[in-house]
Amino acid sequence: MSEPDYNDAVRILDALSPGRTVVLTSALDLRPLLRRLQDERPREYYWSVLEAGPAQYRVEVGRRLTHGARAVSEYLGGDNQRLDAILDTVRRLVREGAHQEAAHAFAEFSCGLEWHIDAEETTLFPAFEEKTGIREGPTRVLRDDHRQIRFRLTEIAGALHAGDVAGIERAIAALGSALDEHRLMEDQVVYPLIDQAMNDAEERDELVRRIQVT
Repeated sequence: MSEPDYNDAVRILDALSPGRTVVLTSALDLRPLLRRLQDERPREYYWSVLEAGPAQYRVEVGRRLTHGARAVSEYLGGDNQRLDAILDTVRRLVREGAHQEAAHAFAEFSCGLEWHIDAEETTLFPAFEEKTGIREGPTRVLRDDHRQIRFRLTEIAGALHAGDVAGIERAIAALGSALDEHRLMEDQVVYPLIDQAMNDAEERDELVRRIQVT
């Protein structure tokens, strides 16, 4: 797609079998198209941002297996698993000496993780604090973690640009360690608590919808 034409996108997506994905590419921001897709086809599709401009936008869109209500644990927990798999690919490519491919994979990882962090800070954390009344607990810890994680992303990008293999490996190891602890807090505390604090499945799904369009 050279431009984000909604009807063209829907034709492509309607041809997908449940569980399958396609990458939409555009010179223009795809978020308006995705918001419209979500409004008109609720719960039918999910997506992951691969590249967020300014020269090009790429989003991987998948068709869900069911149209059931979603929960934060499912949605953001699944995104954590997706990001972990990409980081594993970066590690493998660095070990193999495929630095250009590693840099490309890392760019997708970094873009996705930045989206994940933004979604938590702008949408999830405020909802968590409002529904649970806990304002100085886990969300404060996670916000502090995010600053460290962003520093590690910058560190890895610099090492990849310089071709510093030892530096890349050290920075990825440090990021991996930070993410392991961070994910425990997310997966075992914050995500389950916000799911429990919601009144019903519809309210949980509405929060996921708001997160999705961040």
